[in-house]
Amino acid sequence: MRPQLLKITSGPSISFSARQDAMPYVNNNWHYHPEIELIHVMQGEGTLFAGDTSIRFSPGNLILIGAQLPHYWRFDDAYTQGQPLPSLIELTQFCDDFWGKDFFSLPENQAIRKLLERAKRGMVVSDEVAVLAKQILTQLILSEGTERLICLMQLLQVLSKDHQPNYISSANHFEFVSSENERINAIYNYALTHFKQKIYLKDVAAIANLATNSFCRYFKSRTRKSFSVLIIELRVGYACKLLAEKSMSIKEVCFESGFNSFTNFNKQFKLLKGMQPNEYRKRMGFE
Repeated sequence: MRPQLLKITSGPSISFSARQDAMPYVNNNWHYHPEIELIHVMQGEGTLFAGDTSIRFSPGNLILIGAQLPHYWRFDDAYTQGQPLPSLIELTQFCDDFWGKDFFSLPENQAIRKLLERAKRGMVVSDEVAVLAKQILTQLILSEGTERLICLMQLLQVLSKDHQPNYISSANHFEFVSSENERINAIYNYALTHFKQKIYLKDVAAIANLATNSFCRYFKSRTRKSFSVLIIELRVGYACKLLAEKSMSIKEVCFESGFNSFTNFNKQFKLLKGMQPNEYRKRMGFE
């Protein structure tokens, strides 16, 4: 299933895009583009699908999406429906060859070249590096002329020093080969809408216009994981959000996230996060 190729416009007087966006969710779907994309989430939260993995994003996250990596930013319903809560991002998007075809082949740019290669998996920038990178991104957005190029180089130099990012997708995520873009959007949207409930495969298969057995084979062939694993990822990601908010007990978080067994909740949480929910809450400084 091929994601939509998104064409990004720079403009007659600029060679790459850098801006704030107050409605980043408008017309978004499963897509890819040749530009590298760096996004600072200032307001809003939701789920990011990138390659073969999904993660929760929230204010403060700085995320680098490499060239041609299929991805989908899905803001929570509170930011897109009814009287939506405000959302705001800062971002820059650029092709790696707009400086010239061999610019990043220069020996002085070796670290940046390696950064852009690593970014093909998608990266959540570590907090330590993100502090300075966000400041430079804001300066870049406000800059004009040659200063824009200088800021972008400074930004990439800082990001290249991040040796402990949280990679999003696996190194060998599946390359989508079909042209049915709408089907994967429908599957992901159904999962995001219903993951807190009991999901029957026949219902999601119907959304994809497939028989149940065909749907299971289809989804795994496209994403290298089963649909049930996707649901567990969404539930655990949502549980992390609730744990951070501190308004619920861990048992309440378990059931609110869609798990119907506290034992299974602890098991799945540890498999994905490497620790129990109570340890996660303590390590994040919430207790």
